[in-house]
Amino acid sequence: MTGPRRTLTRRQVLTGAAGLQIAVLVSRTDGIVGFFRGAPRAGAAAGGAAGAAAQKGAAHVGAWLAIALDGMVTVTVAKPDIGQGVRTGLAMIVAEELDADWSMVRVAQAPAGDAWGSQFVAGSGSTTGSWNLLRGVGAAGRAVLVQAAAQAWGVPAGECRTAAGVVSHPGSGRSATYGELAEAAAALPLPDPASLQLKAREAFTLLGRPMGRVDNPDVVTGRAVFAQDVALPGAHFAVIARRPAIGARLQRFDEAAARAVPGVTDVVRVGGGVAVVGTNTWAAIRGREALAAEWDPGPNAESDDASLEAALWRAAGTLAPAGGGTAAEVELVFPYLAHAPMEPMNAVADVQGGGVTVWAPTQNPQGAAGAAAAAAEVPRERVTFHATLAGGGYGRRGATDFVTEAVQVSKAVGKPIKLLWTRDDDLKGDSFRPMSVHRLRGTVNASGAIASWQHRFAIAGGGGGNLGDSARPAYRVPSPDLAGAAERLFVPTGAWRSVNNSQINPANEVFVDALAAAAGADPVAFRIAHLDNARHRAIVQRAADEAGWGEPLPARRGRGIAFFNGYGSPIAQVVELSVAADGKVTVHRVVAVVDCGLAINPSAIRAQIEGATCDGLATSLGAAVTIRRGGAQENDFFDYRWLRMPDAPPIAVHILESGSRPGGMGEVGYPAVPAAVANAVFAATGIRIRRFPIRPADLADPNAPEPTATAAATATPPAPTATAAATVSPTPRVPVDGKLAGTVYLPWGERP
Repeated sequence: MTGPRRTLTRRQVLTGAAGLQIAVLVSRTDGIVGFFRGAPRAGAAAGGAAGAAAQKGAAHVGAWLAIALDGMVTVTVAKPDIGQGVRTGLAMIVAEELDADWSMVRVAQAPAGDAWGSQFVAGSGSTTGSWNLLRGVGAAGRAVLVQAAAQAWGVPAGECRTAAGVVSHPGSGRSATYGELAEAAAALPLPDPASLQLKAREAFTLLGRPMGRVDNPDVVTGRAVFAQDVALPGAHFAVIARRPAIGARLQRFDEAAARAVPGVTDVVRVGGGVAVVGTNTWAAIRGREALAAEWDPGPNAESDDASLEAALWRAAGTLAPAGGGTAAEVELVFPYLAHAPMEPMNAVADVQGGGVTVWAPTQNPQGAAGAAAAAAEVPRERVTFHATLAGGGYGRRGATDFVTEAVQVSKAVGKPIKLLWTRDDDLKGDSFRPMSVHRLRGTVNASGAIASWQHRFAIAGGGGGNLGDSARPAYRVPSPDLAGAAERLFVPTGAWRSVNNSQINPANEVFVDALAAAAGADPVAFRIAHLDNARHRAIVQRAADEAGWGEPLPARRGRGIAFFNGYGSPIAQVVELSVAADGKVTVHRVVAVVDCGLAINPSAIRAQIEGATCDGLATSLGAAVTIRRGGAQENDFFDYRWLRMPDAPPIAVHILESGSRPGGMGEVGYPAVPAAVANAVFAATGIRIRRFPIRPADLADPNAPEPTATAAATATPPAPTATAAATVSPTPRVPVDGKLAGTVYLPWGERP
């Protein structure tokens, strides 16, 4: 049974030049508006639906869809998958409206090309931006399959039904598989877009069900193709000697010594560095070491975290006096962060015959293809770009520097090149999440309501303009006074998971807790009292309920809550942790409640929130990039201290259904976590932290009892004291002998 359907009233698709060409669509909140952008040029969909259609026994049903005679459905996905599972979710949308048998659906990756619309993966927009488009693709495919069956049987199309890849006519008992109907359907013109019908939500049989990712079997068995799995005849490997500091200039290097390393074939200048090319990875790396490159440290050699932070505090400005009411004040510093995906930057490039072919893990296929054209000095139409699976991105793969480098080296040496960034290349050469500083001051009145709210902040990176509007709190606040500066500093910055929300929202949520403390109110009750949106209040209350908010806890153990509203998926998270006498923080569990509208694939939603929560815990309690002598000091995960598996707590994810359209998920799970950690620390110790990541030295209390199950319970956080507040050090974390004070290093984590 397919259930009730809803007729569209806006044009979705227009007839293409050959067969059924489903056009690119632009979605609006009030419906779908379609416009024709032209069919993908010949070969533009190689490896995608058009490529599948060209196979023997396959019929092309639109640019996004191919159905073989055996009923196998191939959905072309234009967005690259960087680990978020988007290929699965987007294919599910098409398959739902098509009424396909999910076991007979496979997914192909579209190459870079303007015919697919925007292929950029960023801002949690892949699903939200493709929702209307892909529903229309599936509905159009289903409509012509039904029409083909109705014509063959001589029955009205309205009497036919579709389910699990089969069209049936209950009145006559006849049925046909999609494979049997595909060729006839492909010969039909697209129906009038106004006649297309989309399923009502209650009729969904696929969307909303937890599904494994379509790539999982290939990933775990090693069949999945990442860029470095691409095997080209004659391919060589390249690494680049990179500057040790930002702005450093290469002075000299020993090319002869590098060439003397067995396996090294070429040494070429690339940008500000030197590429060493070899017949294998190890030869290239050893050749780079043999270069013995010497560098002028450049203009930033005396710069460090402290000087950068001081510049930001000057740019942030000062706060006005608090005025009447009970005042609260918070200052916070957020460090630079590296993206640090498990797969460092890399690309494969082959420049020959006046053209270039590239394989790369990217969030930005079209931009990367344009960068390849510029680097090879060829027209864009001479570039073939394949977006491979990627081992994480978090914003870093929106840049195109690694693609440019691979193409430059291939062009210079006349060979196919596999460019590799080592882990320390990746950490030191990143475009970092910016450092930022925040001052907040406000008051609550006698009735416990927020009476004033000031926020002054500065974020490194430049761009200009007042960022004040981006800091608007989610709560009912009369005329908040907001001002933010984008301060141009020398450290390169880029988009990082949730962008400025990764700093602004934690600052706001720590401040909300401070205001609640000033009002003598429970943090959950205070938030609910100041949220006007019923959906948001329900999320906060559910998170508190699921976490057992208010239940007694042992001494130096506390819960903290924080809320984030963004990307169409509001979320609340509760962190429960304990703080030992030496300041070591142990996170015991995290509870997350998210309302993402329609949950396309609950398994993917949970995975995204779990992963982002782990990122939030890591950057709250260990990871940061340290700038010293004008460059990043971290080399690997032994000093860029990410969350270890034994330290990862249970994370319970609860998904609420609000009836809204699907919201974004990739960014959503991060922005509330650092604040929830900080607020839990305050509940456990009475210490309001001032900077991230939190160091054990900030929290140590030699007179405090170790947290035990029998310790005295505290239902409400202790009030902060002047003594406790004074223990929070305002100085940035500084490595000592290559290690970080207060960090425990396990033997297997030591760098050889």
